[in-house]
Amino acid sequence: MIVLKNARIIPELTPGFEGQYADIIIEEEKIAEILLANSANYSQAHVIDIEGKTITPGLIDAHVHVDLCGMNTFEENVQPDTFRVIRALKLAQDNLHKGYTTLRDVGDRNNIVISLAKAIKEGYCVGPDILASGKIVSPTEAGNNFFGDMYHECDSPAECVKAVRQHWQNGADFIKYMGTGAIMNPGGEPGASIITDEELQAIVETADRVNLPVAGHAHGAEGIKSAIKLGVRTVEHSSIMDDECIEMYKNSDKTFMIPTMAPLTHFLEHADQHPKHYVEKSKKLHDVMCEGYKKSYKAGIKMGFGTDAGVYAGGHGDGLYEFKARFKYIGIKPLDCLIQATKNNAEILLIDDLVGTVQVGKKADLVVFDGKPDELIDDLDNVSLVIKDGKIVKA
Repeated sequence: MIVLKNARIIPELTPGFEGQYADIIIEEEKIAEILLANSANYSQAHVIDIEGKTITPGLIDAHVHVDLCGMNTFEENVQPDTFRVIRALKLAQDNLHKGYTTLRDVGDRNNIVISLAKAIKEGYCVGPDILASGKIVSPTEAGNNFFGDMYHECDSPAECVKAVRQHWQNGADFIKYMGTGAIMNPGGEPGASIITDEELQAIVETADRVNLPVAGHAHGAEGIKSAIKLGVRTVEHSSIMDDECIEMYKNSDKTFMIPTMAPLTHFLEHADQHPKHYVEKSKKLHDVMCEGYKKSYKAGIKMGFGTDAGVYAGGHGDGLYEFKARFKYIGIKPLDCLIQATKNNAEILLIDDLVGTVQVGKKADLVVFDGKPDELIDDLDNVSLVIKDGKIVKA
């Protein structure tokens, strides 16, 4: 048993508790009680005095690539799977030590992250919980070979059906598909739709039959609208939105956006570190992306939180960069950023019965921050303690 004493509480993330400070009792893997501060009395417990620091649910990053580390892509493509899976574990742990107790991996080479997620779940190694898609389902597209064997190419509804069934057989937690061109793929046009509605419908219907959510890569407006219309669960990036896109999001209770500001921002702020085509495409998209996100935030649309960690060096364990980009360019308040990375993500990813808020009965996935991260964005980097499944993983 662990007792966390004198923890500062964020009301929006601790529903049902009245008070500014609490004692939180952890038994085995779950939160057993939440009491008023200094009222817990457990002589046999491991008591940790938080001393008024802020406690939040474990953070959730809904868009990462733990099989990528931002190095030269052609060199990365030829690294053996045995090396990459060990590196992926280390990168996942980098995120864990910054408070990310759950990651959603949205595409890897050779399905290695599915195996890593299973190894963590079964206790062979310590890491965050990982929801993994494996390879990305994609039409044959310019630049797909830039990322080696990351894509499962399909060019008809029938091929899409078979791909989904194979991913389900491999143990994927959800299906990821490419709906529009990509920034990082040479020759890809981010605004252009590359999948037909018939192919996408086949993906969604087949995934529904095996109870797998669908995540769609979509920068362009038409790709976003198709995703919402056909019931895709999450739209990754959602960079080029017109007013109709925003209205469709507002009227949908099935489809949610996962903005990722960090990559484009990094490609521009550190242009000398990236290939020329990354920078040129980002110049065209960044302001448009920011304007769409501003409108969405103002309209009260539920947003998730994703960093796209792995697409540039140093992204894993640096979720603060995404938080600061949202704060700087969109004006998202620190508290709302925290809600996006916890409560919102848990609901969007359909795991809110387990995580996302500090509540009795939920998993003891918790982070303690030195400061007030709901008020000061930089305090999100001051991680004092991380608890995962009721065990201390960073102290």
